[in-house]
Amino acid sequence: MPSSRDERPRVVMLVRNPFTHDSRVEKEADTLRDAGFAVTIVCEWRDGLARHETRRGVDVHRVPRRFARIPILRFLSYRSDLIRAVEETEPAILHAHDANALGEVGLVAARREVPFVYDSHELWLRRTRHKHSRLYHGAMRAWHARVERRYVPRAAAVFTVSPPIATYLQKQYKLQKVDLVANYPEVDQHLERRDLRELAGEGVIPSNAPILLHIGLYGNDRGIEQVMEALTRLPDVHFVLLGAGDRAGRAKQEAAALGIAARVHPLDRVPTDQVIAYASSATIAIVPIIPNDLSYEWALPNKLFQSMAAALPVIASDLPEMGAVVRETGAGLTVNARNPDEIVGAVRNLLASPALREQMGARGRAAVLERYNWGVAAATLVEAYRRIPLPRAPALPKGGLVEGDA
Repeated sequence: MPSSRDERPRVVMLVRNPFTHDSRVEKEADTLRDAGFAVTIVCEWRDGLARHETRRGVDVHRVPRRFARIPILRFLSYRSDLIRAVEETEPAILHAHDANALGEVGLVAARREVPFVYDSHELWLRRTRHKHSRLYHGAMRAWHARVERRYVPRAAAVFTVSPPIATYLQKQYKLQKVDLVANYPEVDQHLERRDLRELAGEGVIPSNAPILLHIGLYGNDRGIEQVMEALTRLPDVHFVLLGAGDRAGRAKQEAAALGIAARVHPLDRVPTDQVIAYASSATIAIVPIIPNDLSYEWALPNKLFQSMAAALPVIASDLPEMGAVVRETGAGLTVNARNPDEIVGAVRNLLASPALREQMGARGRAAVLERYNWGVAAATLVEAYRRIPLPRAPALPKGGLVEGDA
């Protein structure tokens, strides 16, 4: 529960993950805290994590799931538990991170008569699902479509991560304004440097071996399989997956099947504020997103700008937004990430010219320092929050859901 002595307006964010490595949520929470808001994050509890903690002045409350093996009971019980947890924080403004948090946030906002914002990290309804059955995916898509139709037009502000997604949401829900709060990194004028080889282990990556770096999870449609196929024709190159996540074992298995296991290194995550420093020791960064859905086609991922901030030349998918950034800044090369031949050609071209790599890396870092940094996004976020009126929240109604909230 928030302190009764804290008179700052309280922003309560709901995010449907454990909030352990979500850099966007972390940066937004820190920004709003620094702007004078009290911030609470309600998120998912998992084994080994604290149920309640304070991180850099931000309160974190994690909610466990019940009925883990029964999907419908898990969905309904968790929804109820999240609603209860959010209400108990006494919010002045609610903040829904993605459509899977919007229903609960919209409902609590209506009950308490407080404003809420919708933060669309991606184009939720146009994503490809890989984990679940068609029936489950269809049911969840129908549910979230209903939630978006109901609540997005009622939001006091709507944020998203790239211009075409902003345009889509504005037209789809007839919104007056969608604010662009892009996934730009926090960056210092001075580039701190750390060595990826230390994370891999002594002697695992030779000191003279070129490193091809991918930042972030090894997930579906990330182009990792195509990069590893390309690696079979790049015999001296080592491939580092920084923050590969729970698919690290799969990456090693696939590399072994291709005969390149000794040159593929899935590494654990490092703290967000150390990613750029470690990335700077690589030779080339690669962001090979496969656009199998509209959300990925319009993506502007954090890893692109982190790679540029690390002064690395970037090989990126030739997609409308990513490709435009890379070409306009001169920060690297674009490829069809589905085609390993193009990846091989781009890597060879960059390895053949140290001067070109240095020039591209310098141009990319300069662009981040000038305009693709979190300071730019943070200013938009705070300005949007300042536009939101803050009515005094009424007391909670007694009993269950009020009529019309379900």
